[in-house]
Amino acid sequence: MERDQKKTDQKRIDRRKEQKRIRHKRQSELSRRMGRIFLVILGIFLIINIIKPKKEFSDSENRMLAKRPQLTWESVKSGKYMSEFEAYVSDQFFLRNQWISLKFYEDKLLGKKESNGVYLGKKGYLMEKPGEPDWKNVEKNMAAITEFAGRHMEIPMYMALVPNAAYVLKDKMPANAPVRDQLNDIEKVEKMAGDSVKSIDMADAMKKHSSEEIYYKTDHHWTSLGAYYGFEKIAKDMKIDGLETEYKVHVVSGDFQGTLASKSGYHGSRDAVSVYEPKNLKTDYIVLYTEEGKKSTSIYDSKSLKEKDKYTVFFGGNHARIDISTTQMSRKNLLLFKDSYANCMVQFLLPYYQNIIVVDPRYFYDSVDSIIDSYGITDVLFLYNVNTFLGDNSIADVLIQEEPEEDSQDSEESREDGQEEDV
Repeated sequence: MERDQKKTDQKRIDRRKEQKRIRHKRQSELSRRMGRIFLVILGIFLIINIIKPKKEFSDSENRMLAKRPQLTWESVKSGKYMSEFEAYVSDQFFLRNQWISLKFYEDKLLGKKESNGVYLGKKGYLMEKPGEPDWKNVEKNMAAITEFAGRHMEIPMYMALVPNAAYVLKDKMPANAPVRDQLNDIEKVEKMAGDSVKSIDMADAMKKHSSEEIYYKTDHHWTSLGAYYGFEKIAKDMKIDGLETEYKVHVVSGDFQGTLASKSGYHGSRDAVSVYEPKNLKTDYIVLYTEEGKKSTSIYDSKSLKEKDKYTVFFGGNHARIDISTTQMSRKNLLLFKDSYANCMVQFLLPYYQNIIVVDPRYFYDSVDSIIDSYGITDVLFLYNVNTFLGDNSIADVLIQEEPEEDSQDSEESREDGQEEDV
């Protein structure tokens, strides 16, 4: 009886072992199949990434994409090659925008309030997370600005640094999200400028209207309304008289989704893009895009409204230099150094200047001193958003005037060869 019971127990044990062996075999086979499928998918993605055309510009993010870095021993040794190659692969990866959107929903499910450097704010607001300033570079730029102002002491110079949405719209920020004190950053810049440049308090002007739609929900720029309030403050400090107070507001697009929507992957909000037309001050003008050699009778580019980035309705985007000649006889001529925040500000400046020369130092390589002499510049304005200004590395190169060669013979040879000094 006991022997039969032992046999029965042994059979049960053997049967369980066999079932366990079969399950393990099935799981192993399934794992191998999944591994092979994963390798096939990975191979397909790898092949597609290799053969697909490489893009130079991202319409959705409105920026240049990383290029394949050059392989050198120095770049490998320093680690620069791997970091640049990683950025290149990330920018050129197949279905990149879809992966970004997928990451957004993952972050949202996990309760995160930030996705890819973008705060997911209240009421559908997306706000760019301000970067850490490169103070060494800021000091270099400010030294160049003060030196530039010293060369042209007869011309009043102004600086208007516009704080970003994350600082002004604190009530729209996610709960407990860290907010960089951009006012403190602005004050540091003002100390560097000293008395050479007059600072315009844009932070106060923006905060007074923080309950209004002065920043886009899906883009890092201010709206035309925000630019108008900024213009009011600039006009007051720059003593621009006879201001227009009534405008016709034309909504040129109602479905704008800007760079922050693309960067974060959130596409639940839409913005309206508007242009302002003075009711009483009629100004005719000619716009010359100097690099392209193109002329226009409007600062607006209607074709851009059919593109992804509808903010480029202003001038069609950024350009190295734009010369605007108006029919105004004010004898006032403005030199405007700027980033893209100024693009929608110019519409308000047009009625008050005979000439407006717009320079974007990121793309400009000529002499700004020659512009001052040629146009009889009466005012200079630096107009930037804080985040861009604190990360800019181009202002100093444009403003610094190189010293002439001490050797007169070398200087004479340079003139004979028709070579010009870089500015």
